[in-house]
Amino acid sequence: MNKKEFDQKLLDLIKADDLGQLDTPGGDDLPRPIAKKIIEEIVEKNIIRRLFPSIQVPKSARNLTIPVITYDSNNVKTIGYGTNVASALSEQTFSTGSVILTPRLLVAYVDVIEDDLETAAVDLAKYIRQTLTTQLAAAEEIAMLKGVYASGNQTYDKAFDGLWTVAKGDGTLSAAKSPVTFSDSDDLVFKIADAKKNLGVWGKNPNDLVLICGSKFANNLRKTDKVYSQQYRVDTDVLKTGNLPPILGIKVLETTYLDDKYNGNCAILVRKDAFIIGVRKNVFFRTKDIEDEFKKRIIIAEEIDFKPVLKNSAETYEGIIALYNPNS
Repeated sequence: MNKKEFDQKLLDLIKADDLGQLDTPGGDDLPRPIAKKIIEEIVEKNIIRRLFPSIQVPKSARNLTIPVITYDSNNVKTIGYGTNVASALSEQTFSTGSVILTPRLLVAYVDVIEDDLETAAVDLAKYIRQTLTTQLAAAEEIAMLKGVYASGNQTYDKAFDGLWTVAKGDGTLSAAKSPVTFSDSDDLVFKIADAKKNLGVWGKNPNDLVLICGSKFANNLRKTDKVYSQQYRVDTDVLKTGNLPPILGIKVLETTYLDDKYNGNCAILVRKDAFIIGVRKNVFFRTKDIEDEFKKRIIIAEEIDFKPVLKNSAETYEGIIALYNPNS
C-alpha cells in the first residue's frame, strides 16, 4: 500500500461511524450522516452547545447578517386624553439592528507515530477520533464561556467573546446589566434572586434562564440552608448525586472552566435565547506529515461563531448578568 492509499484508509477509518461502515467522500468533508454523528458527540461534551439555538451559515457566504430588534423603553407609546392630544405623540415604533455571524476556524489535532498507525490502524483510529472530538468540544466550550475576541490568527479562545466576557464587559461586546457582587457572608440564593430581578422582563420566566457557575460557587450553594437541608430525604439530588436542583426555578450547571475566574466563586445567569451559534461548515479532517519525527498529524476542524443577539438601543446586550465575589 503506497502512502496516498494509506492516508486515505486512515481517514476513512477515522470518519467511519461506530458500526464500522466506511465511506470515501471527495475532499476532506465528512459524509453528512457521519458529520452529524460527530457533531452530536461534540454537543454531548460541550454544555454550551446544548443551551443555545444554532443557525447554518451558507458555505458560499463568508458571514451571515441576522436582523434583530433593539429594545428600549421608547418602543411602546401611551396616548393621553384631556389636555394631551393624540396627534402630538409619536407613533408606536421599534428599531432594528443586526448581528453579523462570522464563523471562525477551530482546529484540534493529535500527532501519532506512523509505525503505531501501521500496526494498529483500526483500533487506534477509534481513539484518535474520540480524542479529537473531545479536544474540539473543550475548545468550543472554553471559547463560548470566556473567550475574548481578537482578530487575526489566534488561539481558539480568541475566536469570539464568551458568556463571561460579555457579562463582565471585558471584551468587544458588553452586557446591559452590571454584575452582582457578593461576599462570603451573603446568601447565594438571595444573590441569584437579585440577579434575576436585575434582568427585568428578561428574567421573568425562570424556565428561560440557566445559571452556569464555577466549582466554588456550586459547592457553596450545596452548603446553603436553602439548598441543602437536614430535613431533605436521603434520596434527594443534593444528597444522592451531588447535583444541584433548580434555584428559584432556574436550572443550574457547574463547570470547572470558570475556576480561573475568582477561584470559581462566580456564575453567569443567562437566557437560553440570548446567544446564537453560527455554524458555517460541518467538521472535516486532514492529515499532515511531520517527516523529521516520523509522525502523522491528524487534524479536525470546524467553522463556528457565537454571538449575543438581545441588543438594545445602547448597543449593549440584555438577558445576561454576572455574579462574583471580588475578594475570592
